[in-house]
Amino acid sequence: MENNVLTALLEIVKLDSPWQDSKNMEWETRDGALKDVIEAERKGLYNLPKVCFHLKRAFFEELWREKSKYGIVIIRGPRRIGKTSSLKYLVREMIKKGWNRESIFYITLDNEKLFGILQKKKILRELLTEIIRKNEDKKPLIIILDEVTFYKGWARALKNLVDNGDIGEGIGIITTGSYSLDLSTARSELPGRFGPLGENAGGEIFFPPRRFVEVAECLLPKDFIKEFSKDFGHVGKRMGFLEYFAGYQTKLQRILYGYENKANSFLDKYYDSLHALLERYMLTGGYPKAFFEGVLSEEKGELRVSDARYLDDIYKLFVGDSKKFGLSEKETANILSSILLPSMRISKDYSTLFEGLGVKKEQQKKYMKYFETSGLFSFLSSISSPEEIKPDARIVRPAGKKLKLIVNDPAAFFAFYFGSRDTSVFNNAQEFLKKEIIREHLFESIIVSHLKYIPSVMIHGSSNLGYILYSKGNEQEEEVVDGLVWYINHEGDFILLPVEVKYGNINKKQIENKIQELEKFNMKRLIVITNSNHIEIEERCVFVPAEFFLLLL
Repeated sequence: MENNVLTALLEIVKLDSPWQDSKNMEWETRDGALKDVIEAERKGLYNLPKVCFHLKRAFFEELWREKSKYGIVIIRGPRRIGKTSSLKYLVREMIKKGWNRESIFYITLDNEKLFGILQKKKILRELLTEIIRKNEDKKPLIIILDEVTFYKGWARALKNLVDNGDIGEGIGIITTGSYSLDLSTARSELPGRFGPLGENAGGEIFFPPRRFVEVAECLLPKDFIKEFSKDFGHVGKRMGFLEYFAGYQTKLQRILYGYENKANSFLDKYYDSLHALLERYMLTGGYPKAFFEGVLSEEKGELRVSDARYLDDIYKLFVGDSKKFGLSEKETANILSSILLPSMRISKDYSTLFEGLGVKKEQQKKYMKYFETSGLFSFLSSISSPEEIKPDARIVRPAGKKLKLIVNDPAAFFAFYFGSRDTSVFNNAQEFLKKEIIREHLFESIIVSHLKYIPSVMIHGSSNLGYILYSKGNEQEEEVVDGLVWYINHEGDFILLPVEVKYGNINKKQIENKIQELEKFNMKRLIVITNSNHIEIEERCVFVPAEFFLLLL
């Protein structure tokens, strides 16, 4: 009976791995996940996400070069963000390079028939063993397990395969998931079992919505991409700019690299294009289908994004998936309706979001864990005292008296806000952006959410990102900075990057007051992000256009 079941499952896997059919030479043009990417590439609008360049180099190509290696890598990121299409794009690239098309398997737990059988009979391990056994002479072998998070016990199945030697030389396993609720379980099951390939790739990779810089590299002209790559493309150069803005560079370094002149010269050429792109990004965010749809509609005369991009690709999936983790879809939608701004302060215990909803205390943390592990929300801890920042000890320990909730993508905010109110999205979002308070907070959320993409911060997730909320005596608390990042750079220096986001007119007196407060917190210089078109550098603060700052992250 089990052999018949495995045979049926293998047939499903083969259908979901269309490249294996040698007669299907144009499979990518028919593949639902890939055909839009191919069309965008044909129009010069597609670049592989930056995380996939790392995966390609550290996992696929490394296995191609060293066929004795093996390993497991976990890729996590929100639904419909491009994980599947990017992986299939890499499959297409490796087949072109000469990889045996019959030795790459794609297993999606989104396939209801396959998932139903696997979940009922608990035979994921047996299925993988059968694939490996049948392909013993076709190495290197890659198996992609898509949306594996929904299968309880997936990490244990992989652990057993490694321990039994089934996952060995020449075998690479890539797992993807939209939530990391089971991450602690995976870590306890898989320590020491990621193998040389998995360790080389970092074990776990977060796949975020496309950053502003990635969208710019997809959509702006080739002369922009060429000049940006030459002057700012290298990570070291971008980090140099950030640390220069924060006051960490020496006078000699400032003269040598000519930061201000180089940046302003670049902005003179490209500010208008970057500003127009940011205006579009505030509506479409980093969801590929949304910003591609926006581009194509603009070519026809008017920016439009269908509500399906917000409701089907983001809202309905997020609410529907909550049920798979034992949560209530109705309560999930109600919590989303309490998020009134894309950047908002909430209580340390999250109770701000649950007022009047009747959700029990023990359940509230489960919902917040679900929200955070989706990758679409961040919860920043507040720093309220200079004693919480110790540069000499190279540590920052936020007391977290209040949290700041950040919706990490503009399209996600609009999807959640209007979806939870059961109303249309795109037209309302355009009207919403005319409200100054919405625009200000969306502007802030984009900047602050991008701070975690600083390479030295990414390895820590959001744990090296907070904000300063300070009060003198009985005075009302004030946000001194909207975002604070801390890390140790490649030279061993402890870096503090305080960022204040100001949309519209800047109150210089208010900025001066913030600078005075920051002196108590051991900050060298305040970085003020603006919607102006040039960089101004003063002794205690620097004013940087949002468009340029986002290119550095």
